[in-house]
Amino acid sequence: MQATAEQVSRSESEHQDTSLGQLLKGYRFSVCEGPDVSARALEVRRQVYVNGIGYDVPVPDEYDRRSWFLLAEDVAAGKAVGSMRITPRFAGKLEAEEYFNLPTRLRSPRSFEISRFAILPEYRKGKTFLPTVSVGLFKLGIAFLRFRVDDLVICSKPERVWTYEWLRFERTGLVTRYAKLNNAQHELLVLDFRQILKTYGGHPFEELLVGPACPEVVVPRRAPALGIGVRGAVRELRLAVAPAGCSD
Repeated sequence: MQATAEQVSRSESEHQDTSLGQLLKGYRFSVCEGPDVSARALEVRRQVYVNGIGYDVPVPDEYDRRSWFLLAEDVAAGKAVGSMRITPRFAGKLEAEEYFNLPTRLRSPRSFEISRFAILPEYRKGKTFLPTVSVGLFKLGIAFLRFRVDDLVICSKPERVWTYEWLRFERTGLVTRYAKLNNAQHELLVLDFRQILKTYGGHPFEELLVGPACPEVVVPRRAPALGIGVRGAVRELRLAVAPAGCSD
């Protein structure tokens, strides 16, 4: 997310008169199933991380073989515009563990990591100041993981920490530099999923993030196989995912 705190504050008041359907209208957010769709998500990452920022990282990398991918699409343009990776720890160590000694609580098989969050530059702002594609991907991620996850981990650059705090992630105070990402400083943050509805209670976008399902956000009843859908991907590990809108 690229918006400033002032812009988000302004968009909070705008949202009061703007329906969820209107905010996400024209987009489709889904969990990738199969190699062709996964390749589209990876191409967005390549454009942002390699062509845009200039990181010297492989796409795909070793973690992609045991992760899921979320994809944002501009429906009218028929274009992939955003992607996000979710890696479950039950399939192996998280990327964050290359750099951080995780607290015991986060070394659980019910811990998951969000990484390689990528949105094409022209789609980083929405119809209001709210970054629609970012929020749509997070809404999908929350619905996809709900009821099956204890803790969600993310590693953020300093200038974006406030964004994740706004999304109710908590700072751990653990900071280091990621050699593979141009030695940029990153901080470890955690979102507690155990009582996710209470976590977002009173949040300005509570309804948007954990409210009713909408047609733009497609949540599978059962998670696809892990991996990018080619030989060598982790196919045998699957996770049952309840549909969005279920109660605790």
